[in-house]
Amino acid sequence: MVRYDGCQTTAREQLGIMRICLVNGPRFNGRPTRKTSVCLPLASLGAVARRAGHEVVGIDGILIGDPAAIAAQVKAASPDVVGLTTNTNDRLPALATLRLIRRALPHAFIVVGGPHFAYAPVNALTVVKEIDAVVVGEGEDAFLELLERLPDRRAFNEVDGLVFRDPDGQIVRNPPRQTMARLDSLPMPAWDLFDPRQYDLDIATAGPRTLGLMTTRGCPYCCAFCANSLDRRLRFLSPALAIDQVQHLHTTYGIRAFTFFDDAFLASKTHATALCEEILRRGLKITWWCGARAAGLDDDVLALMRRAGCTGITFGVETGTGEVLKAVHKNVTTAQMLEAFAQVARAGFEHIVAFLIVGLPGETPDTLDRTVRFVRQLKAIAGKAWEGDSAIGELPLIYPGTELETLACRDGTFAKDFSWNAPFLEPKRFLPLVNRRYWAVPHYETPTFPLADICHHVKRHYWEELTPGRRRRFALAPVRRALHRLGLY
Repeated sequence: MVRYDGCQTTAREQLGIMRICLVNGPRFNGRPTRKTSVCLPLASLGAVARRAGHEVVGIDGILIGDPAAIAAQVKAASPDVVGLTTNTNDRLPALATLRLIRRALPHAFIVVGGPHFAYAPVNALTVVKEIDAVVVGEGEDAFLELLERLPDRRAFNEVDGLVFRDPDGQIVRNPPRQTMARLDSLPMPAWDLFDPRQYDLDIATAGPRTLGLMTTRGCPYCCAFCANSLDRRLRFLSPALAIDQVQHLHTTYGIRAFTFFDDAFLASKTHATALCEEILRRGLKITWWCGARAAGLDDDVLALMRRAGCTGITFGVETGTGEVLKAVHKNVTTAQMLEAFAQVARAGFEHIVAFLIVGLPGETPDTLDRTVRFVRQLKAIAGKAWEGDSAIGELPLIYPGTELETLACRDGTFAKDFSWNAPFLEPKRFLPLVNRRYWAVPHYETPTFPLADICHHVKRHYWEELTPGRRRRFALAPVRRALHRLGLY
């Protein structure tokens, strides 16, 4: 039997069994680190592929670092199919890894997925010839349908949510796939593919060797800067099954600290309450933290969370002014934020974190000044539980598919020939508030307050709010600017 690429099918393929290698791409700098968590989407894909009878191998490039070393491990696995995911921050070394994998395995089928590829799939297939297909949206069902049709690529047009290159080289975009209605239909993630003991997320709010989990999918909110808000339908994993995962990781791997990555963990009082009651009913001695929206918090739920082991909560504060909150569709007020911090402090949480962004649409010197004053109020309310180290947030980043991308295109600050899958370095990376971690991501610049002006204002008025690392970047800024002009930085 001959495959779509003209090669003979293997015995496994004739039986409908594929050998699959699931790869998490490396970090932006190509250096290994354990300060991360198991890639949940790949662990879930691995579980559903195994349930269907396929052979699965998992490789986490973040733990390895070097793209060549990752590709060598993939080659050693001898897969029929390679599935890779990454995020926008780390996409460039991930794409380098893909090219090395293709060189090492010219006949393997390479499919990619995750939020980075999902919002620019045609561009990914156009620019990165090594990719055979992109899964858009939730991947479990689409991935299985793809595997079933792999011997005859012409049947790919039956797979909703798939964008692929047909045998004639044309890019075909299938209709979108509906989000999964019942998360309970999924098997437990295949944790053993990525041994959880390899990871050490080390989040102060949870404890040593923290592992990330999700009990929901989707986010009902629509923040202008957030790619996660594009999946608006909120769905829940039943509390019993969610805590089954916690208990399995606790008893099998000795994990005692968890972080819930849910975008809207407290969106349902009923769900949050049931999770806490399930932890208490099983007598699990764990610590954990979660993110929360600073509106509509319930004192009874917060007290129950503390009893169930929750030690910290993070809030996406972003800004301390109503006009900027309105401009980015946060749908929360500064008064609600103050009350939320007071509630969490009264409940006795040990750690309270506020995420901040400076330079969002509508930002001006006045809104920045008011935000600093507001964050100082939050810090006073949180007291010893405050975990933030500065009232000056990160500069806003543009992610594919977000409203910030649309605004940047409208304002002419986004290059017309920009490609999400081609090499890129932020042109203003010499500015001291531009974090090296995000050099490969375009920065949003509001016409009312350019990035250079933000840096000047912060240096002039808020030097005491800067961390030692940021102060060093400010001190070196003139040198970096000179080197940048010479093309050396």
